[in-house]
Amino acid sequence: MTLVTDLLTSLYLLMNAAADALFGRKRRRYVAAVDIDAPVDIVWRACSAHEIEFDGPQQIGIKVAPRPGTSDVYEGHVTVGDKAIEMAYREVENRPREALLIEILNDGSAPSVAPGRDHFVACTFEPRGDATRLTMVHELTHKTFWSRVLIPLGARINGRRLKRYCEKEAGTAKPPASRLGAAVLTGALTYASFSYLFNWQFAAVLLLLLVIHEGGHAIAMRWVGLPVQGVYFIPFIGGVAVSAARHRNEGERGFVALMGPGFSVLTTGAFVAGAVVTEDPMFEVLALASAILNGINLAPVLPLDGGQIVDAALSRSDPEIASVINMLTLIVGAGVSVYLEWYVLTAILSLTAPMVFRPAASRRRTEPITEASRNWLVAGYLATVAFYVLVATHYMS
Repeated sequence: MTLVTDLLTSLYLLMNAAADALFGRKRRRYVAAVDIDAPVDIVWRACSAHEIEFDGPQQIGIKVAPRPGTSDVYEGHVTVGDKAIEMAYREVENRPREALLIEILNDGSAPSVAPGRDHFVACTFEPRGDATRLTMVHELTHKTFWSRVLIPLGARINGRRLKRYCEKEAGTAKPPASRLGAAVLTGALTYASFSYLFNWQFAAVLLLLLVIHEGGHAIAMRWVGLPVQGVYFIPFIGGVAVSAARHRNEGERGFVALMGPGFSVLTTGAFVAGAVVTEDPMFEVLALASAILNGINLAPVLPLDGGQIVDAALSRSDPEIASVINMLTLIVGAGVSVYLEWYVLTAILSLTAPMVFRPAASRRRTEPITEASRNWLVAGYLATVAFYVLVATHYMS
């Protein structure tokens, strides 16, 4: 459910940011609270540490030291995977186990760390027996539109990251939720949302096709040696297969993206064969629905599978060319989604715009695709697109 709540929160923050931009509001305060099953001493040490590392699908670390000639200014790096990002802050107030107040400095911080002016971050620590309530407050004057979304969303994610770290340190970490249970719960909610939009029979067809599609991604992850964290379904939108580790190169990313619609070629072909052999119209409906669902997913627009494939294939190209292509496809995709009144897709494309409009070089954190892998990926992509176009046009004619 975390993925669903983050998506809904992002949509809310996006609308809020649009309203702020419209009315010229730049100074904002965001509050995020999290209950941590760990003593306040452990939570305090984690929040006030000058060097710390967080495990997860993407390892994140912070390492800072006093700036020469100062006693309250710290500078260093935030590392995300193998990328180091400059960070500097001033410690305004330090009350052990009670409160911590810092100011993020523009001087010495990368724009992604300091996206605003007069950016203060306060943490308060409230002991609750052997547990702690951590409240984080961000207050800043925004310089960019997208920081209005990324700052409060990042505070939520960082709160969960601190919770996992502290509970692991305290030995109170709970076992991860059942993958099957998460899939069943999110699948049931997604089925209900599709039933609301269509009818219960077609909702069942869509959910079946999503299971097959996301299963293809999961199989591809296991094939290349990536652990699968789980398969989740998102009401009104679709599904996602999540890896428990980052892909090691762009060829791997492109292959995993392709295998969702690629694996579905087998079942779509089986539906077509069933329609030919039995002349049962249900098989025609399944084949057409599968072709449309997977065909749309192959559109070369981030974050769709087609966008991931094309972006991976362009990883050997000039970063500026890749950025221009991604921007153009995003604009065209948003225009088409508005024209067809697919407003959920419009919202998804809007949420991915910050990633797309950043230079491609700043997004690359893995090895570019090899020339041979690129050729195979492009060939597989074009063949898969052609297959779904043929099936869709045959049954729509």
